[in-house]
Amino acid sequence: MKPSHFNQIYLMNRNEIVRQYKRVNILIVFLLLLIDIPIVIPFIIISFITLFTLIFCVYIIEITINIITLFKFKPLICENFGKFWVHLDNFSLFTETITEKYEKKWGMTMKQIRDYISHRKQLGEKNIPYLLPYINRLCQLNNGAREEQETFLSALLSEEEIQRVFDGFSDSQMEDAILYWRKKELGEKKELVNLLFKLTVEQDGIHNDEWNMLIHMMAQLRFNNRYIEYFKDRYFSLRTEFDDYKWKDTLSQNDYSVDNLKPYYDLLGLTDDASVEEIKQAYHELALQHHPDLPKNASRIEECEELMMKINEAYERLRR
Repeated sequence: MKPSHFNQIYLMNRNEIVRQYKRVNILIVFLLLLIDIPIVIPFIIISFITLFTLIFCVYIIEITINIITLFKFKPLICENFGKFWVHLDNFSLFTETITEKYEKKWGMTMKQIRDYISHRKQLGEKNIPYLLPYINRLCQLNNGAREEQETFLSALLSEEEIQRVFDGFSDSQMEDAILYWRKKELGEKKELVNLLFKLTVEQDGIHNDEWNMLIHMMAQLRFNNRYIEYFKDRYFSLRTEFDDYKWKDTLSQNDYSVDNLKPYYDLLGLTDDASVEEIKQAYHELALQHHPDLPKNASRIEECEELMMKINEAYERLRR
């Protein structure tokens, strides 16, 4: 869903695309039924006749005659099955032609439209007006990333909503949003925070002002300390400045000789004489490649989760 440049604007309004997408799906289902009726109905009739004949034969004819009857109908059934599946293959080519035509018209693939609809349901249509002020405040903190922000938001919001994000919101609208989200269930509030964290890492990571806003927002929404610490731990590696964060003392203090630390240096792509700044930089760059919450890693989440555990451990070891 990434246009060559966002200001090129899709060929039509996003909501209209979704409406047309639903109509095309209905059309395809209708055509499938229309085309298959002449094949399916005779097959069903033949099947019922065959079944009735077999049941009748149980009472009228010897078991040997039943077996002969069964083999008599077998070629006819197989032949109809073959026609049915060949017909479905031709129909799939027909539907591909329809979808290709509409994908060009929309400037979006069917999968992108399905993902867009899925994201809207996940966010909740009623929540979206109260989501926009938060997105606006966060985007204002990194004006240089507007093109990437717009591309990210295009998977979630309509063009009109994206325009509203960058038009700005008043303080009273922000206060309304805070009061609205305070009343929401924890699961919905976590979805909001996850979305905003993902938005901040679109370019080079989370800057201090973005980080501070997100932590302050969680306090405003009355997250308890356990959840705030969870988000801090999860997204710490994506910060561009992180001197002020203290790691939990979870590792043993045993044997920190250079030989034992060498695997950790290797994992971060460093030599054993690397400076503190080089360790930080290598750690941050690896996180920007492999963090499981980055949109580009959506297809390899489990792999990234394991990698980030190792990268976090290496950083913590080398920073001691």
